[in-house]
Amino acid sequence: MAANADPRPGRAASEQDAELAAIFAQTAAGLAQVELSGRFTLVNDRFCEMVGRSREELLQITMQSITHPDHLAENVPLFEAAVRDGTPYRIEKRYVRPDGSIIWVDNSVSVIRKSDGSPFGVLAASIDITRNKTVEDALRASELRLRLAMDAGRMAVWEYDVRAGRILHSSDLNRLLGFIETREVAYDEFRARIDPEDLQRLSATAVASLKSGEPHFQAEVRYRLSRGDVRWLLISAEFQLSSGGGVDRVIGVALDITDRKRDEEHQQLLLHELNHRVKNTLAVVQALAHQSFAGGRDIARRKAFEGRLVALAAAHNLLTRESWEPASMIEVIRSAAAACDPNKQRLQLDGPDIRVPPKMAVTLALAIHELCTNAVKYGALSNDSGRVTISWSVADRRLRLVWMESGGPRVTAPRRRGFGSMMLERALASELVGSVRLEFAASGLCCTIDAPVAKDWFIGS
Repeated sequence: MAANADPRPGRAASEQDAELAAIFAQTAAGLAQVELSGRFTLVNDRFCEMVGRSREELLQITMQSITHPDHLAENVPLFEAAVRDGTPYRIEKRYVRPDGSIIWVDNSVSVIRKSDGSPFGVLAASIDITRNKTVEDALRASELRLRLAMDAGRMAVWEYDVRAGRILHSSDLNRLLGFIETREVAYDEFRARIDPEDLQRLSATAVASLKSGEPHFQAEVRYRLSRGDVRWLLISAEFQLSSGGGVDRVIGVALDITDRKRDEEHQQLLLHELNHRVKNTLAVVQALAHQSFAGGRDIARRKAFEGRLVALAAAHNLLTRESWEPASMIEVIRSAAAACDPNKQRLQLDGPDIRVPPKMAVTLALAIHELCTNAVKYGALSNDSGRVTISWSVADRRLRLVWMESGGPRVTAPRRRGFGSMMLERALASELVGSVRLEFAASGLCCTIDAPVAKDWFIGS
């Protein structure tokens, strides 16, 4: 490697060469000198380590032979221009190691000249940037996956700069909301397209979240496109606070949920239609019962039967309101006992407001109605002082519900089991795949319901 004359007097050329050689060998960068043809003439240990080859091997080959083929079209013209015109250049490229692996390098390349100014070689300083490239590739892949997910999910990201009063958004948001992708859209124009009632609710939700110290909020809003179509959007966002506690910006996503909302509306319509048909069927059954139990001796049976139909209809009403999703235990009990305890003073409920699946809700409603009817006729609800406590708990994957009467007339065990008792102890126990036990204590009837609980049966409210 040639060197210019040392400006300091008294320095021998050999000392200069030794000093430069030491610098060349010890630098952290990979250094390589090549002839004008590209053949290696000098390399340091770091360069050998980077490209995975020995010094002897490198001195027999060219720079072009270890450069990844994809970079030759860019690299060779730059090299030739440097040799021809003396123009230094910088390039990011890959070297191929003998085992087929690659290393990314940031190459700074300059021409080495003789004392007469003519070029005789080229020096390249290489910095390993493989890790940076790996991170960049992972980031690009992540961005691509996010882009595909957002496109598939009809989602867009947005950011509202509170201080500037402007919304920063990508073309995704424009496309989602029906604007030309390249157009700059003012924040007020976005707001003007949101249904006024929904905008007010969105603002109230945001303010309430901020006051409670919860940075995240979300709401569903209707949004009108320029052509008049109404779309449903799920707005989910988070406040970014300044050091002083004020809101600097709001960052969020807008998700098009129009198809889901339409499906929900259609499902609700079908549920109402189903409920209407069930009620019609129950009305027909009630009419048939009225005709079948027309005699004087059958009036009591008819009323009891009609009461059970009413309880069944009430349970269906509750489930329709809940879209046949798990229903509140408290609501199931209150609905079934409404006729027997209109002022909600005679029944005391004690238990967590768990949610039970539709089938169990109907079964429990019939059980509570049967017990209420018996209490009104013979038990604690037949006078003005009686009370009923209904307690329940879930433990070890089992539901335990206890109906306990007190303050009513003295109870004696019946000589024979009536239809109501048989329905509780046999039919309902079978429906629950559990047990129903009736105890006719003198102080009041006690009914214990024990049933297994599936994983998806109970959801904490």
